Amino acid sequence: MKIEELIDKFITYLNYEKGYSKNTSIAYQNDLSEFTSFISKQKIQDVTEVNYKTLYHYISYLGESGLKASSVERKAASIKSFFHFLMKNALIQKNPAILISSPRKEKRLPRILEKKEVLGLIDSIPEQNALEFRNKTILMLLYASGLRISELTGLDLKNVDFKEGILRVRGKGNKERIVPTGEKTRRMLVQYLSFRKELDSVKGIHEALFLTKSGKRIQDRMVRYILNRAIQELSLQKHVSPHTLRHTFATHLLENGANIRVIQEMLGHSSLSTTQIYTHLTTEKLKENYDQFHPHAQESNKKKI
Repeated sequence: MKIEELIDKFITYLNYEKGYSKNTSIAYQNDLSEFTSFISKQKIQDVTEVNYKTLYHYISYLGESGLKASSVERKAASIKSFFHFLMKNALIQKNPAILISSPRKEKRLPRILEKKEVLGLIDSIPEQNALEFRNKTILMLLYASGLRISELTGLDLKNVDFKEGILRVRGKGNKERIVPTGEKTRRMLVQYLSFRKELDSVKGIHEALFLTKSGKRIQDRMVRYILNRAIQELSLQKHVSPHTLRHTFATHLLENGANIRVIQEMLGHSSLSTTQIYTHLTTEKLKENYDQFHPHAQESNKKKI
């Protein structure tokens, strides 16, 4: 079977069995298409002709092409997942990718906002009409619950317990988790329901929580636009994305004493190691505060000068 046909099978598997998002599946498709283009130049048409040496040369080629280590690692991971799928389904007899390694990406600390910045950003949005109130509620919910942007746009009315302030979120791998909103955000969601009626042009047929002015489910792109516009209005000199609000949510919880395993559960991380990046953030902040306010630190700083 040609490799293109096997890639199609793999993408179908990601979509319907693993429950991956459209964007994630597209990323896998693009990575594997680039790999297919590379091996076709090596006159390789059948997947059984791919061996460890082929993959080693490809990973080396990616590294020498100037790509960041994180990009090379992602592409290598796509290839490993693809061959694991082929092996698991008995479409190949040997897995040539099992020994493949890639450059470890440098772990950069995520950007976050200070409490006054994130609250100022939310407060800057007026509440004069349905769209403004919707926009404010969206930013409030991103910060209050640490949702991924796709999780927020995927919320339906049935996923929200407006009385208790609880969300049933469908995250990566189609896994469901329970996330609280906090009392202030719960009240705002309840208020939003009356504004939502103005946006619901088909009157109760659409199940999405957040709607556009034409009554359709809001998309990721619109949420990014809402956030970017608010940042411009506030003249905030920082790069802020919806994911920044997720990072800020987790960091502020940790700084105020929340258990890291609870944060892991709310974020929907399958591994605690993913969540532990926020302990580095709080450690950095502790160091900054120590250097700024502790007399011993100030004395050592003077000596350096």
